[in-house]
Amino acid sequence: MNNTFKVVFWGVRGSHPVPGKSSIQFGGNTTSVEIRAGKAIIIIDAGTGIIELGKKIMKDYFSNPNRGSALAINILFTHLHHDHTQGLPFFQPLYLGNSIITMFGPLNFGEELKVVLERSMTPPNFPIDFFQTNSLKKIYTVKEDNIIIIDSKDSSAKVYNRYHDSINQDADSIKIEVMNEYSHPANGVLIYKITYKDKIIVFSTDVEGYLFGNSKLINFAKNADLLIHDAQYTKDEYISLPVPKQGFGHSIAEMAIEVARKAEVKNLILTHHDPNRTDGELKKMQSKYRRRFKNLTYAREGLSFQLLD
Repeated sequence: MNNTFKVVFWGVRGSHPVPGKSSIQFGGNTTSVEIRAGKAIIIIDAGTGIIELGKKIMKDYFSNPNRGSALAINILFTHLHHDHTQGLPFFQPLYLGNSIITMFGPLNFGEELKVVLERSMTPPNFPIDFFQTNSLKKIYTVKEDNIIIIDSKDSSAKVYNRYHDSINQDADSIKIEVMNEYSHPANGVLIYKITYKDKIIVFSTDVEGYLFGNSKLINFAKNADLLIHDAQYTKDEYISLPVPKQGFGHSIAEMAIEVARKAEVKNLILTHHDPNRTDGELKKMQSKYRRRFKNLTYAREGLSFQLLD
């Protein structure tokens, strides 16, 4: 059995992509993270980082002589703002008939996930309709009372109601729990906790901290092996006039560190970098905040974090 459990960052920016010499080291693509658990492929968000990830998945699929007939991929959407979906139309497996792409995400102002994704690719937004792409798509709107179980051998997924269903989970399956967080305008976000072989990853982007810490998130992330947390703004940006960023739905590093400490997580990765943040600034911030939380890293494209080999 393949016990791999690792995270690879393909897009780490918020708001919009930032190509150019000031973002070469940390990268300029918007949010997309790959998680491999056993043989399962899980992707969180479809910012522009998913484009290069899609190319790699396709290359690996066609170069594997022992591949099965289907390419199974699971995509978790934290929310449906443009910087978390804009890469989806250019995700190559979406157009492959052999692909089975299972998508999970929030209700968006009363509309089901499939409705919002379809609208994002209808003219004049994009020339190819979402449901005209060749992949087989399974789409689930999820919320806090759901638990997702993914088979680590074939990536097949089932959605359960935690209060009413008998959850069928074996030792090799991946458990994904969901937390609704309402600090991000205007419809909130989903935070995901992914557990495999007793190792835990919590992905918490586009969240804003609270006085005394986000107690709900602290409890949700308790004893996680890895917490990935939004830290888009600096303290000065958060409070400075004439346009303070308080209420914009993003955190500063101090907020993320407070959650990490109180939740007693082992490792903290800060992400969703402001598009104006240069490589030099991110390096300085990483050095500064490592003095406050030892196992802290600023996410960069290509960064890989291994929980199991």
